[in-house]
Amino acid sequence: MTGADTISSNLSVDVVIPTFNRKDALERCLSALEHQSIPPRSIIVIDDSEDDLGPAISRNKGWRKGSAPIIAFTDDDCVPRFDWIEKIMLNFEEDSVDAIEGSVTSEIEGLMTSMDPHPKDKWNRFKTANMAYRRVVLENLNGFDERYYIHREDTDLAWRAIKSGYNVKWAPDCIVHHPDRSGVERDRTRSELLLFNLDRKKYVEVAAGMISIQKILNGDWARRRAMMRSYKDEYVSSLTRLESARLWSVSLLYAAMRKLGLR
Repeated sequence: MTGADTISSNLSVDVVIPTFNRKDALERCLSALEHQSIPPRSIIVIDDSEDDLGPAISRNKGWRKGSAPIIAFTDDDCVPRFDWIEKIMLNFEEDSVDAIEGSVTSEIEGLMTSMDPHPKDKWNRFKTANMAYRRVVLENLNGFDERYYIHREDTDLAWRAIKSGYNVKWAPDCIVHHPDRSGVERDRTRSELLLFNLDRKKYVEVAAGMISIQKILNGDWARRRAMMRSYKDEYVSSLTRLESARLWSVSLLYAAMRKLGLR
């Protein structure tokens, strides 16, 4: 008996993929989905190449078009393993599981590497390169917060799900490969401020993950601090001097403790 033989006939999966000007990468992703050990009910691609509204809006459009009880999210430049859908369904056989976070691998100079969260991180995680939710969870939470133009909308959704009492399970057997991490860095300060305001205590761990010796030396950390002190729009205000000092002093301590293996 295989794992597929134990899966309930009531389970099925819609896959949602936002795409932005990556035709070749998207074709590679779709090819992997076409060769799954268990096919998804549907594959919904939302092309944002012309409007550039951001992945939160694209993902909301996508999951609302489908009808399966489980919605799996990945990115257009990712390659799900052949048993990705099967493993997702097996994990959702547990009635207590409301969402799952899967494992992501990558490649650096020909060597396989992991993009999984730091083992002790509880909050700096939940990337939609490999996440799946029950439809009812997305319906109850109204999906992704569309104020996030790009980045962090996936972490925001998971934090809100957990706060609402839903169980998000770590599922390392659900594997997606991210062959290359190319792309243009895009403005994300609004997203950082939105996530900070959602839960300031949790965000400390996120901020710690953005600190390294290299980023301190090359000025990246200083630039980020400055941007969060100066950026504002109709959705967010910049950090005050005191908020910034509190956030980055505690985050620097967290980052140092991680470097020393103390957390």
